[in-house]
Amino acid sequence: MPTENRFLSKLRSDGSAKTNAFRSTHVLIGGLLAVLLFCPAPTTAQEKPDQNAAPPNPQSPGPSDEVLRRIYPNLPPNQDPAAAARGKNLFLANCAFCHGNEATGGNSGPDLLRSVLVNHDEKGDLIAPVIRQGRTGKGMPSFNLPEDQISDLVAFLHQRNRDARLRFTYKVPSVAVGDPVAGKAYFDSHCAACHAGSRALAGIAAKYEGDTLQQQWLDPGTQLADVAVTATVTLPTEQKFSGKLEHLDEFNLSLYDAQGNYRSFPLGADTKVDIQDPLDGHRKLLEQLTDKDMHDVTTFLETLK
Repeated sequence: MPTENRFLSKLRSDGSAKTNAFRSTHVLIGGLLAVLLFCPAPTTAQEKPDQNAAPPNPQSPGPSDEVLRRIYPNLPPNQDPAAAARGKNLFLANCAFCHGNEATGGNSGPDLLRSVLVNHDEKGDLIAPVIRQGRTGKGMPSFNLPEDQISDLVAFLHQRNRDARLRFTYKVPSVAVGDPVAGKAYFDSHCAACHAGSRALAGIAAKYEGDTLQQQWLDPGTQLADVAVTATVTLPTEQKFSGKLEHLDEFNLSLYDAQGNYRSFPLGADTKVDIQDPLDGHRKLLEQLTDKDMHDVTTFLETLK
């Protein structure tokens, strides 16, 4: 075959293959377009809610034990409160002298909340034998207790173990458990001289709640960063310097005066120092305050909304 004819034949062959490939591609694209055109698109309209459906619970019950056990392996379930309370009384009478009142360790006994044995115990299978037999080599005596009391001890330890692991779920109970009348009387006799009566604190219960309110009046220095302690230094020459106290020890005192100048003074026998601490009354109050006084005053302050 002449060279020219072979070239034309090859050209026709290549052109036919390309044409067939083009036709195949065309058919494939056409099919895809047909699918897109005839398949209904997903609607964007919101479905009408079921009128019979239960309303959502605004208060989340918290994570389930199954979820919590992914974070805390061997997490014991919540125990019967009555059994745990009985177990606590038994623990205080028989075990607390070594292991502490809360089972967190004492003078001679280990922390049971971190104990491998307690953490791996399920239904008393590990704890009960130790209670019955003791560990004489480690100074723990045996206890001849009935099965129901051992079961209560196990419930107490399991509940303490659970509560210790789930500290983040603990909610501070109300601290307003005192007598508001007695609290007002205490306030009037110990606090009103500086706070000009309860009217000066009107609305404080709306600003602070619960334990925050109690902490605020017990130790306001932790909340009020702008409260400044000032000092006045009188030198032997009767020259006086006053300003914001910067440092004070038995040898030296330093302060910043009203112009912002830093001044330091050695403390000698002839140097007089007068410290003005706006919160000194609160600090002195802590030295004489009883637990009842604290709750009474907090309960009174809770009424100032």
